[in-house]
Amino acid sequence: MVLAPATLTLSSLIPIAGIFLLASGASAFNQYQEWPYDERMERTRRRPIPSRRISTAEALRFSMMFIIGGMLILLYFAPPVCFILGFVNLIWYNGIYTWLKRKTAFAVVPGALTGAIPIFMGWTAGGGSLLAPEAVFLAFFLFLWQMPHFWLLTLKYGQEYKNAGFPVLTDLFSEFQIRTIVMGWMTASSGASVMLVYFKILHHPVLGYSIVVLNIAFLLLLAYGLFMTKNLRYRLIFMAANLFMLFVMLSLIADRFLTV
Repeated sequence: MVLAPATLTLSSLIPIAGIFLLASGASAFNQYQEWPYDERMERTRRRPIPSRRISTAEALRFSMMFIIGGMLILLYFAPPVCFILGFVNLIWYNGIYTWLKRKTAFAVVPGALTGAIPIFMGWTAGGGSLLAPEAVFLAFFLFLWQMPHFWLLTLKYGQEYKNAGFPVLTDLFSEFQIRTIVMGWMTASSGASVMLVYFKILHHPVLGYSIVVLNIAFLLLLAYGLFMTKNLRYRLIFMAANLFMLFVMLSLIADRFLTV
């Protein structure tokens, strides 16, 4: 998700297209890097390369086209800081994070930077300051949200990840401990979204109250799905977590139009 600090113009939409191409290329290249692991897991074996819908050569060619195209657009049409952030994020995601996933169950912690950096890319592409409070708070929210999002997958598919050769949290903690960890990180990301209201980054009062009410409902639902039922309500929690993040993003976008 890319948040722009001002009214969208053609000059700001072109860099956003570059960010989109770069993100798409990095994701495609990641699937090229990890297809032997994806092939071993039921959750991922239907992806294009493991399912043989495309060859590894085709996947590499398309990912490079997208990455190079995205980087060229950022080089010529975006501020230098946006181009540098894009290059750093590419190295961090496809180099460091992808390698760390095979070494530690905590790779998602440094890896979550790859979800936060695009906020700064979009913000600077639209003419905003790199350290603008709006961008910093939103990036921090996304950073926090990604850890429990991934660890929810571990609760559901931990054995598959382990069979594929990845270190997983279930090797280090009990299921109850992992549920507690997920609850803690989700509570932290919930608190970060409330800070958007408290520090008046989200201005419209109706949207502000909606965020607060949503957080209360989300945390109650999370506690129910994690601790108050006999079996883990994975699908309910996962859907709620994604909808929670989506609502916060849409609220920030709506706020830009309602408070102009």
